[in-house]
Amino acid sequence: MKLSKNLMGCAFGATVIATSLSLNAATTTGFGTIPGAAANAYSGSGIPQDTSTWTQIDGLPNSDTLTLSLASTQYKANPAPSNDGVNTFYVDTGTTPLGPGGTQRSQWNWDFYGRSEKDLLSQYSFLLTLENVLNGQTFSFDPLLIGDNVGGPSAFGNSESFDFFPFGTFTGYNPALDNTYNVTLEAFVGASKVGGTSIQIVAGSGAPSVPDGGSTAALFGMGALSIAAIRRKQKA
Repeated sequence: MKLSKNLMGCAFGATVIATSLSLNAATTTGFGTIPGAAANAYSGSGIPQDTSTWTQIDGLPNSDTLTLSLASTQYKANPAPSNDGVNTFYVDTGTTPLGPGGTQRSQWNWDFYGRSEKDLLSQYSFLLTLENVLNGQTFSFDPLLIGDNVGGPSAFGNSESFDFFPFGTFTGYNPALDNTYNVTLEAFVGASKVGGTSIQIVAGSGAPSVPDGGSTAALFGMGALSIAAIRRKQKA
């Protein structure tokens, strides 16, 4: 992975776009092989793309069709993530010694891809958001700013890891923890969102769920006590 020098500067500015309204575009979603994608859609020739969550968006300017996809795949010889056949992937926690120079890194990657049927990528902007569910930290950036994407000029794709800077740094990533990660890829025309796709990656047993019942009950209890106190004061 080669990051553009502009990635850090543009990441936070790009998040402003995410609040825009959607255009009236028709979308088709699916799971499996990415429609119309090259074999190396996710950069490496050995990276499978037949377990991808994808979205096709029709009715775009200049009669274009845009395809977006995300996946989680194994790093080299590690176990392939399992999935639910929709948009959730299950991966192992821990690290592997197969990284460059024998360094330790995660056993899995997250992958992204986008393609304009009419070679019109320049009429869109893109936002990729990573979320660490355990700590609530997110990081958003323009995926086109990654310098070693493949597929140009009509497409872009890559296979990344939370181990790579700045992804793990700004999401507080720890490969040893049971956790859940959300990855979202969105496309815009001007200030209008035209579509997107998202996946969830469950590492180990996933992020512990926080039961809402107790906190909600406590809030209702506090409200009841406040109302009772006001009533007592009014009667006095």
